[in-house]
Amino acid sequence: MRVHLTRLSAAVAGTTGIALLTGLCAAAAGPAAASARPAATAHSGWGSARNIPHLNALAVGGYATALAVDCSSAGNCVAGGFYGDSVPHDQAWLAVQRNGKWGNAFEVPGTASLNAGGDASVVSISCPAAGSCAATGGYEASGGALDVWVASEHRGQWAKATAVRNYLRLNVGHDGEVEAISCSAAGDCTIGGDYLDVNDHFQAFLASETGGHWAKAAQVPGIGSLNAGGHSEVDAVSCRRVGYCTAVGSTERSAGVYTAFAISEGKGKWGTAARLPNMQNLNKDGNADASELSCSSAGNCVAGGIYKDSGGYNQAFLDVQKSGKWRNAFEVPGTVGLNKGHNAQVTAISCPSAGNCAVGGYYTSASGHGELFLINESRGSWGKAKEIPGLAALTKGSTAQIYSISCSSAGNCSGGGYGESSSFREIGFVVTESGGHWGSAEQVPGISSLSSAGDSGLDQVSCRSAGHCTAVGYGENSSHHGIGWAATRT
Repeated sequence: MRVHLTRLSAAVAGTTGIALLTGLCAAAAGPAAASARPAATAHSGWGSARNIPHLNALAVGGYATALAVDCSSAGNCVAGGFYGDSVPHDQAWLAVQRNGKWGNAFEVPGTASLNAGGDASVVSISCPAAGSCAATGGYEASGGALDVWVASEHRGQWAKATAVRNYLRLNVGHDGEVEAISCSAAGDCTIGGDYLDVNDHFQAFLASETGGHWAKAAQVPGIGSLNAGGHSEVDAVSCRRVGYCTAVGSTERSAGVYTAFAISEGKGKWGTAARLPNMQNLNKDGNADASELSCSSAGNCVAGGIYKDSGGYNQAFLDVQKSGKWRNAFEVPGTVGLNKGHNAQVTAISCPSAGNCAVGGYYTSASGHGELFLINESRGSWGKAKEIPGLAALTKGSTAQIYSISCSSAGNCSGGGYGESSSFREIGFVVTESGGHWGSAEQVPGISSLSSAGDSGLDQVSCRSAGHCTAVGYGENSSHHGIGWAATRT
């Protein structure tokens, strides 16, 4: 996998050169704004970040990180990422939390035999029920081929990871990756990403599991007619009912012209990929990507990402699907006033119920400061994007990013990422919404002692009941070893 120790690097590497790459690199260019506003911490309920048990023992190569987490219920979660072994090669790991207690991290069963080239990672996890989860990621086969694996947990036991059926036949260019997994029930999951075909074109793919049996990976239906430029990928998948999933991504309609697409599944059958409505009017400069997606129920979703307007500026967009039909894509309300530096993108979405969502993203100020915004949809009505409260007090450096938001119910959410300090160190932060009110961003409790020698950040958060969330991320300890950590809100 093309992943690195920080989530920013992983996000950039995983876009295969589409719009997200442009947006993230540009967002990292300017200094963050300062503010005297203090960050409130007393009400948040977050406990101290802790090292994932046994992960440091696995990571004899001196580095590790936690990239993904999903919880089936409060205190019952699975986390994963990668670590460096003695060679050092990158190896994929998982760890299981039961009743609030983390077990030891372990190498994903079966990946050792797949990962002859030494570049494996857990990329995405989905846990529809306690003891029943699925994980996916990438590995490097002998000869340098980058391929995709899946692994499932049944009744608390993890089976061996296997190569995705038919993927090796599709990925003849040996340069594919997976971006996301989503499970509607135990044994019913979908993954998506890309592969490099015989014509040296990146093609978007999907593969689905039904009743515990994985079907063959296949090119996204209809993507061929949209991908004349030869570069498409699935970026996000969301499944909320067996046989009903939605996926979004980006495709190159002609040389250098990218657009955002969506595709939905009904009764177990995928439709045809289509450009999101109104993208042609927003995306005048031809560089759009739907990188984020969350569905509250079958056919009711919100997607978001980035596009380039007629001035060549990066703008953030959202699109709403209701009863299976996508409405017109629109610029995120309020970002016009914020995005004076002309570089904005949606980077996180969570929709706990129809018409109720929370969205996060970045923008740049007129002076080039990297800033982060939040916006809520309540009962089907969107508010206006606003700067994350209290974040400016933490981030006095040049960059910031929000990577994840998770909502247990309408108005009860948590999110996080990193912000750069005045000494140019990345600081992991969390921000929490309770009863419809966003509190002030705060540094992840305990992260300063865990990550005393370098950068830190929150990669993903999962909330399954009000006031109960789990977050994971990265850091660098006093021995200058990369670490993976977890923190819980109760």
